[in-house]
Amino acid sequence: MTLGAGILAMLRGAALVVLVVITLFPIYWMLVSAFTPTGFSRQITGFLPPEITLRNFTLLITERPMLRWLWNSVLVASLASFLSMMVGMFCGYALSRLKFRGSYLILVIVLASQMIPSTSILVPMYALFRDLGLLDTIQGVVLGHISLVLPLAIWMSKGFFDSIPPDLEGAARIDGCSRLSALWHVAIPLAAPGMVAIFVYGFVTSWHDYVFPKHFVTTQDLWTAAAGITSFRGEYFTLFEPQLAAALIFALPVVILFFVLQRRIVSGSLAGGVK
Repeated sequence: MTLGAGILAMLRGAALVVLVVITLFPIYWMLVSAFTPTGFSRQITGFLPPEITLRNFTLLITERPMLRWLWNSVLVASLASFLSMMVGMFCGYALSRLKFRGSYLILVIVLASQMIPSTSILVPMYALFRDLGLLDTIQGVVLGHISLVLPLAIWMSKGFFDSIPPDLEGAARIDGCSRLSALWHVAIPLAAPGMVAIFVYGFVTSWHDYVFPKHFVTTQDLWTAAAGITSFRGEYFTLFEPQLAAALIFALPVVILFFVLQRRIVSGSLAGGVK
């Protein structure tokens, strides 16, 4: 290795270290502040707080319905991602296998709808849900999150089914399967890793959204955790330490879900390739 190549490698390594530090510093600050007494996070001078306390976490349980908010988040994210995955699966299969005039236009419209920000559809959806009696309900939040996840779920599903040879389903139909039976027994098992990816995407998107639960729900017990965390911010002061403790608890389930399902996605992809 020449001297110039060695210097270039050192500069790349130094740049990588700087990027890692910049990326991980907010996480470090959240961890330290979560265990710092309320009102003392701005007085931290070292790498650790002057005093470690669990008061911020007990406050979340005793003075705020944090456990209830987390359960609402799990319920809403699970329902929104599962329903989006199922509807997107059937729509994607139809667009992949059934060739008809205007199918490409439908795909363009579906993809274009994904580019619309949620705030732009908030007012019309609010008026619609008000007329349907879905305001201040979990069902309304689930439907709002489905509108965020479904367009990309359809697009991703079509891509997964496009990668599966139609001859496999044709062979199943020769053996006596109907189109629906061939979809269920052949196409869906091969596309299972993709369906898991869609579920994870939908779950994470729904988990982190606070626009719909914050505006569609007025009862605090029906808030999701994303909406509940914003309640620590007041007009004249903000409880930074309890808010960061809530953010820490809020982030852990998604991180755990991602790492668990990541292994399953990889193993499922290999199994699908062998089959």
